[in-house]
Amino acid sequence: MKENSIFITDENGKEVEMKIYMTFDANDKQYVVVYEEGKEDELYPLIYDDEGNLYPVEDEEEMQMIDEVVSAYEEEN
Repeated sequence: MKENSIFITDENGKEVEMKIYMTFDANDKQYVVVYEEGKEDELYPLIYDDEGNLYPVEDEEEMQMIDEVVSAYEEEN
């Protein structure tokens, strides 16, 4: 695995390399925001645990919080 990349299996069982845009902790959870190379405008937030398992973000309030964190990050960089 390349540094700053993770591999995710999509709904069709295909392994896709995703680039890590940012990581952060909030509300006792760890988040990683990823994108597919060449599609930087499509960010995908995921929750990860200490074992490296990834989970989709399904809560609307949680998605809104992530959007705010990403926006603040983009303003700083």
